[in-house]
Amino acid sequence: MTPVSPTHRWLMRRVRIVCIGVLCIGSFLPPYIPKAALAPEQDSGLTTQQFLLVEEGFIKKTSPLTSQGARRAYAKGTIHLVKEGDSLERLARWYKVSVETIQWANHLSPGETITPGDELLILPVDGVVHAVARGQTLSRIAQLYDIDMRNIMDQNELKSEFIMAGQQLIIPGGKPIVDHQTVATVDQQPTPVEQKPTGQQPVAQKPSTGAQPKPADEVKTQQFTATPTAGVLQRPCSASCYYTQGFHTRHFAVDMQEKTDGQLGGPIFAAEDGTVIRADYGWNGGYGNVIEIDHGNGLVTLYGHNEELFVQEGDHVKRGQTISAMGNTGMVYGATGIHVHFEVRVNGVKKNPKLYLE
Repeated sequence: MTPVSPTHRWLMRRVRIVCIGVLCIGSFLPPYIPKAALAPEQDSGLTTQQFLLVEEGFIKKTSPLTSQGARRAYAKGTIHLVKEGDSLERLARWYKVSVETIQWANHLSPGETITPGDELLILPVDGVVHAVARGQTLSRIAQLYDIDMRNIMDQNELKSEFIMAGQQLIIPGGKPIVDHQTVATVDQQPTPVEQKPTGQQPVAQKPSTGAQPKPADEVKTQQFTATPTAGVLQRPCSASCYYTQGFHTRHFAVDMQEKTDGQLGGPIFAAEDGTVIRADYGWNGGYGNVIEIDHGNGLVTLYGHNEELFVQEGDHVKRGQTISAMGNTGMVYGATGIHVHFEVRVNGVKKNPKLYLE
């Protein structure tokens, strides 16, 4: 074994002393953090709104926080403070969205003017804002507006399909399901159709029970439903009615039946404001006595198997208004008996009515 020289031993002793000294000093000093990594200082006072001045005299401000402290779905949009000389057309050109998008987002009627001092919500893209209702899923909302679910997720920066009731979503490219701005309505009493055409085809009835619908005179006394529902569309029958058949590949509708005091039948209500475009007695391809209502925006509802019709083509009806009496005319068989056959069509395509009723 080679002996260690005095010089080497002296050097090793000095290195140990330096290492121990650095360790002791470092234990009393704070760690080093680069200045670039530090967050900028903020004012102690919190402001509820921030304003950005941009060219051409426009004033923009960020969307406010909700009471929960989280921004609403349209936080990526802009709250525009209207000034003298502004118009919807000018704002549409500036923000690169349609005039209709601004009207829908701010519940403005066609031709309605804006005044200085008004605050307008401007969405980042053409579309509408949808408030998530209890029980709705992202896939059902996508079906409701006929928009690809991935587009909705991308626009709202959703990491998953999880959404909560009350949450607001931007539906890119969407349109209001029911455009109240284009549907004319009146407050007149429904006028019953007095004459039934002769020569109507035989009606297939349920043979087992022999049940008869409620008398039409009893149904006509109820002009509007006493139990409005909160869906996109009003249920076509009262709160006590129930589903007897759902939407599937051989039945693009839902059947609903009502039973009160052991008797089947009851009033049928308009699902939304609109214009009656069909009110026919007869076989009608199995629909029986049938009504169709145009609600605007390509949305049409159909009510089949009625016992008696209280409206006629061209009448304007309101949401929840009594339009007919439930019956079993047309192609009716099996356990469904007296019921309403309810269809929802969007631009001619039959949709699942439950998406609109629940």
